[in-house]
Amino acid sequence: VNVTGVPNAGGNAPAGPGEGEGLDLAPFLDGAVMKRVVADAVRQGGWGKLPWAYDGRKNIIVARELPGDMNRAFSCTVPNEAGKPQEFQLVLQLASRPSLADLAQFLGYHQQLKSTEGVPMPPAPELPQDCLMALDMVVKHSATMREDWWVLGKSNNLMFPPQQSDSRSRGLGGGAEVWIGYCQSLRPVQRGLAINIDMSTTAFITPGPLLDLFLQELRLNKQDLQRPFQERQRKQAIKAFKGMKMTATHLKMKPFVCKGFGAPASEYMFEGDNGPLSVAQHFQQKYRKLQFPHLPCVVTGSEKKRRAFPVELCMVIEGQRKSKLSGLQTAGIIKHAAVRPDQRMKTIQDCMAKSKLTTDPLMQPFGLQISSEMMKVTGRVLPTPVVAYSGGATMQPDGGAWNLLKVKLHEPRDLKCWAVVCLLDRQRAEQPRDGPGASLTDFLQEFKIVLNGCGINVSAPAARLYLEHNQPVSDIMRRAYEGIRQTHKTEAPQLIFVVIPEKDSPFYREIKYESDVVLGVPTQCVVARNAAIGCLPKGRDRSQYCHNLTMKVNAKLGGVNNIINAAPDLPFNQHPDAALSWLAANWENAPFMFLGADVTHSVVREENARSIAAVVGSMNRSATRYATRILVQDSIRDLEMISGLKDAVKDLLLEFTRNTRGKKPERIVFYRDGVSEGQFDHVIAEELLMIKQACQEMGDPMAEYNPPITVIVVQKRHKTRFFAVNPGETDRSGNILAGTVVDQVVTHPFEYDFFLCSHSGIQGTSKPAHYHVLVDENGFLPDVLQLLTYRFCYMYCRATRSTSLPPPVYYAHLAAFRGRLLLTDEETSDTASQASSTGNPPGSTLLMSDVHRDMKSKMFYI
Repeated sequence: VNVTGVPNAGGNAPAGPGEGEGLDLAPFLDGAVMKRVVADAVRQGGWGKLPWAYDGRKNIIVARELPGDMNRAFSCTVPNEAGKPQEFQLVLQLASRPSLADLAQFLGYHQQLKSTEGVPMPPAPELPQDCLMALDMVVKHSATMREDWWVLGKSNNLMFPPQQSDSRSRGLGGGAEVWIGYCQSLRPVQRGLAINIDMSTTAFITPGPLLDLFLQELRLNKQDLQRPFQERQRKQAIKAFKGMKMTATHLKMKPFVCKGFGAPASEYMFEGDNGPLSVAQHFQQKYRKLQFPHLPCVVTGSEKKRRAFPVELCMVIEGQRKSKLSGLQTAGIIKHAAVRPDQRMKTIQDCMAKSKLTTDPLMQPFGLQISSEMMKVTGRVLPTPVVAYSGGATMQPDGGAWNLLKVKLHEPRDLKCWAVVCLLDRQRAEQPRDGPGASLTDFLQEFKIVLNGCGINVSAPAARLYLEHNQPVSDIMRRAYEGIRQTHKTEAPQLIFVVIPEKDSPFYREIKYESDVVLGVPTQCVVARNAAIGCLPKGRDRSQYCHNLTMKVNAKLGGVNNIINAAPDLPFNQHPDAALSWLAANWENAPFMFLGADVTHSVVREENARSIAAVVGSMNRSATRYATRILVQDSIRDLEMISGLKDAVKDLLLEFTRNTRGKKPERIVFYRDGVSEGQFDHVIAEELLMIKQACQEMGDPMAEYNPPITVIVVQKRHKTRFFAVNPGETDRSGNILAGTVVDQVVTHPFEYDFFLCSHSGIQGTSKPAHYHVLVDENGFLPDVLQLLTYRFCYMYCRATRSTSLPPPVYYAHLAAFRGRLLLTDEETSDTASQASSTGNPPGSTLLMSDVHRDMKSKMFYI
């Protein structure tokens, strides 16, 4: 489908990104207008009774040949975005004839594998994407064509049916609200084709007056709007509102896109009929006097056709997703998304009912029949491993969790050379109004008791410094560093302990830059409220918080918190209980390495946006210590591949060899996060090749080094959920049990993949990780690889509970976000487990400062 605008009676071509006659407007036109154009063309063509489906953009699928010429043009006059009749020309061109036979062959290949076991099989067929896309259009067509539904996403996979406004939109504060809808896609699985439906909670911009959003986003009141606007505030407004769609209340016009903010209305000049005129003067003469002439004008249009509108006359339109969320907004959307499994199951069933797919008359002509029942699959619950600590002490996790009481860390590291930096006011920190127990001194005494109880011997800090008025953070950090060096002249500084006022403190980036780049000393940040410094703990003591800090501190010092207890000495790749223990027992003769990699992107699409990749590699026999390499990627976001992977892996292999006194890893397992299914071939063709090249460049070129490699892609961004049929087979939160693995029925028709829920639910509905084994040169049996991965999830150094992903994946994720924090011109809110980034000023250059050489072998990002 190609749509072009036809000049109206006045001779003006339609405005917008596709200005001018002859340019295809389908990617730019409002979705409702496109639906009207297509519906009118179908009516004119006289084939409305034939089975057809439209994807809301550029594609139409028909069940059989159209009468007459398949390639034709239609002239359609329909209401445009402003509600005015406008003529468009729609051109249909035959693009392809998808073959259902190809799809049937693809789905039936696994049955051939079973029936011809031991007989050479032809190569596996490729998924006919055009056929799957066509059928996906069919099942989404009814929702797509409803003008009262919001259908969003690259593949129209997010659907928001009409509901009462108070149930659909829920305020998140700061000009954002959450909408509750559902996501839907068609997927090939072992049983055939499956409709994947799940509840979706999505953040949207609150529609309404732009002035209201201005007040919320910039934290202003109406008195502030009467004062001259600062340049700093203007830049804040550009970051907050650039790209937003708006309308002007004084004109009946199409929505426009905010390109930025210019001069205040009182100073923004243009050429009027009688000479130069300011925007404020123009509106006073033609409409009314502006209330807030000091506010900058909203700028839109191209460079040649700039248009400016006063903020107070702009309205933000409905249905715009919000990509940049504050910490409070993120917490709010998580609260709405975290519904119990029984509630989520009911919501999914309600969504299925609203979609009316089971009774849609369009299904039958395309050969589809859809059940209203959820698919039933058989899963297995893997045995829970035993967690081992120092002195032979063990803990048996219950529901995927255990605690640190009465045990010492497996390999504790003494804390001798350290300092304390407090970024609170000294009086608040040491003489709080809440009285005894709430001071920094009280907290440090309690923290020392917990450290000692976990086996960490603690010396007195070399310095305790408090931030003075207008003192740069870099200055106090360097003073703390020098204080350690002067007290411990022959020993390297180990840690700087930093008390910050709040979770999203603006000091955080400066602290981490100084420690990670300049000084080369790990820091441990402590949020004053969480540690009850300056205030008494509310509702609970701070013992658990101190234990959590202890685990992070020990990991940063190079210690090991816990390992998995040894299992029988059996062949590592043939018995489920033997994989980790065999690898550890044979470390001296056959050392191994686990690699993890992830890429994180800026949340905004800008020309100068950069992605950050991180690669981590295990350095010891228990796979509990990791070295890290952080890499700045190209600006192309759509391809997830890691550039520079070969050098990073080679660097990690060299460090591994130094740690093992010259021994190279004889086996490598590579966990790769964040790759979509369409990029699996790239991982095999490019990233596996780079790892092999890194191995080949190791050591003596005459002695070939080619260890077997297993490549596993880990996905969490999927919409598959499992619900226990028997209520007695759930954890306390009603979720499926930790260790539940599903490797049939809903997995790929014939490739090697499985779902593993390795954690116990805390809130909401547990999401299993989806593992795709792309290459397995180590020859793991499926049971072995599943149990190896599951046991690994009990070795995350920051938690006393099993995690949803293996540690190498988590560590790569954390390291990549730390790399984003070190980018210049990136404002990042990074707490221990979460970070988000904002856009960059036009024309700015993004550079990442290299991590200090003393930090690359440390887990500084924990």
